[in-house]
Amino acid sequence: MQQIHELQPYYPMLCTSHLFSDIRQEDMDQLLYCLKGRKKDFSDEEFILHAEDEHDEFGLVLEGTVQLITEDMFGNRSITAKLKEGEIFGQIAASGQAPYSPTSVISDGPSAIMFLSFPLLVAPCTRACSFHSRIIENMMNVLAKRNLLMNQKVAILSQRTMREKLLAYLHVQSKEQARDDFTIPFNRDELADYLCVNRSALSREITKMVDDGLIETHRKRFILNETTFL
Repeated sequence: MQQIHELQPYYPMLCTSHLFSDIRQEDMDQLLYCLKGRKKDFSDEEFILHAEDEHDEFGLVLEGTVQLITEDMFGNRSITAKLKEGEIFGQIAASGQAPYSPTSVISDGPSAIMFLSFPLLVAPCTRACSFHSRIIENMMNVLAKRNLLMNQKVAILSQRTMREKLLAYLHVQSKEQARDDFTIPFNRDELADYLCVNRSALSREITKMVDDGLIETHRKRFILNETTFL
């Protein structure tokens, strides 16, 4: 029960996450006990999960942010996503539907992670918990949303030029945040990794787009102009 006690301060945040949607705080102790919930802290740039690791747990970000990354045979790194508090990772490999993790997970600054048993989540609950079916439904919704995000990235990377890739990404961010003045989650190095382009070339292209009057930007902040997508 000591591990559950360590998780109790996070209950208000967890109940607002997609995985625990419509789960009452008073049910969290029993739920996390059933799923063998445990908390572990990680330092900046520490590997939380290595690609090709075999495991039956998935993680949920309690504090900080983490990056999902892939590396090809030449050692080139690509950022698949950056996850914040309440978001999950590692569920595909933990489900047994893949022989190992398709991505590595790295802490982006100090972070705290909760690990949960995937087999216990999908197995019939011996305690007949009334909320067990709800969290299974929530997991299916999370997986569906993650699949949409992966398809979204494929659509962005399928653009032919660097400018088109960047504009496609900025268009997605603008729609998600419902505004033309927004902040993206990546710095320039991370954005280059996400778009699978050279960092210096990306900086030059952004400068050209500013000079062409398409965008305004300062660090992670971007402003789309009326002519951006004309």
